[in-house]
Amino acid sequence: MAFSARSLFTILFFHVLCVSIYASGSDGALNGQTIKEIRISGLKWTKRYIITRELTSKVGEPYVAGNAQRDYERLETLGLFSYHKVEAFAERDSVVIGIEVKETFPHLPTLAFRISDADGVQAGAGFTSLNLKGQNIRFSGRFLLGGATNVEAAIEDPWFAGNHLSYRVEFYQRDRGNEVAKFDETSTELYTTVGSYIGERGRIGGRFSFQSVKSDTTGATISSTNRDNVPSIGFFVGYDNRNLWINTTRGWWNEIEVMRSGIFGWGDASFWKLTLDLRRYQPIVHNHTLALFSLTTLTTGTAGVDYAPWQFYGLGGWNTIRGSDLSSRVGKNQMINTLEYRWTFFEPYVLTFFGKFTAFIGLQAVVFADLGHAWNEKDEFKLDNFLDGYGFGINILTPFSGMARVHLAWNEAGKSIRVGIRGREKALTQRQRVR
Repeated sequence: MAFSARSLFTILFFHVLCVSIYASGSDGALNGQTIKEIRISGLKWTKRYIITRELTSKVGEPYVAGNAQRDYERLETLGLFSYHKVEAFAERDSVVIGIEVKETFPHLPTLAFRISDADGVQAGAGFTSLNLKGQNIRFSGRFLLGGATNVEAAIEDPWFAGNHLSYRVEFYQRDRGNEVAKFDETSTELYTTVGSYIGERGRIGGRFSFQSVKSDTTGATISSTNRDNVPSIGFFVGYDNRNLWINTTRGWWNEIEVMRSGIFGWGDASFWKLTLDLRRYQPIVHNHTLALFSLTTLTTGTAGVDYAPWQFYGLGGWNTIRGSDLSSRVGKNQMINTLEYRWTFFEPYVLTFFGKFTAFIGLQAVVFADLGHAWNEKDEFKLDNFLDGYGFGINILTPFSGMARVHLAWNEAGKSIRVGIRGREKALTQRQRVR
């Protein structure tokens, strides 16, 4: 009997429905006692308030059982530390919160290297900072040559006011061969996001983008000048209760986004886009996790009139359906589903360089299955048209990018096993890939 990605999806789906493993600890003896002090050790670059504002534990307030674990998880999401420890202990009828940290080196000028499905191998120079001015402001900039020429920069402040009021600004200048729409592309793109928490787990915000895409041939753009200018504005709501940002083992990350391209008659394109992004991390046993991702994007309009061929989604490759050729499915709509069984056999380990700088590395074994489709008309949305792929490999847990993936994959078409190396978690890259 042939074993397929659809079979693996079915087995793992029912497995996650049937498995429910949980563990609980107790620091109940301290419950209700007043927090006298928060002691932080190990800070070199980070401002103290960057830590204290994240804590659920506050000086002068009663301690609540379980706060130490919640504080640990909230500090992990900062992405600043190679190691951190949070513990609550009694001292003279009060509670002291002890926090020990080892900071990841905050700035990294480096040679830049990228392998992508669409643009091949690129190399150049770059600079990344996790912690500008010690305020958790993140900046990255790179110049890459090779399969494409890319100049890119991004800056993000995850909390500059209010309840985690944040911003992110990204800029890209690209010269590349567009493998989905089959033309040589020169593009300038700007993306901005402003968001805020709703309570502790809810997310809300807006996005604005501007894309200027030039083609070397006719037919790839809407405009007869072979250059499309497309402004877009949108709104999103989300929910995030993941326990950890790196090596996530439990929780949800969900988002619904509505975007409008073409604003008040400005721009060459004119359509609405709805995106539903669902991610679930289900613990099974210690260091074993089932990760489920589902991304669906639905677009209105008519090709060549409301949206251009360069705006199509192409499925196939290491950031969509692993084991399939790039652009095996192309369309204005997309659906990508992924199951990954992860075993963290080497938990993140702190490395120290020159007695001063720290980083960490961890290793996961992973078995995965992908299933997806890209289509234009509703009658094309059939199960027989879906692509599938499956495989196994290693995830390398690191600071800055969070994860590097070294995977082997194949699909039901019987093609040979392929080896791919990519950066960042697939759930992130399939959402942020370049078309």
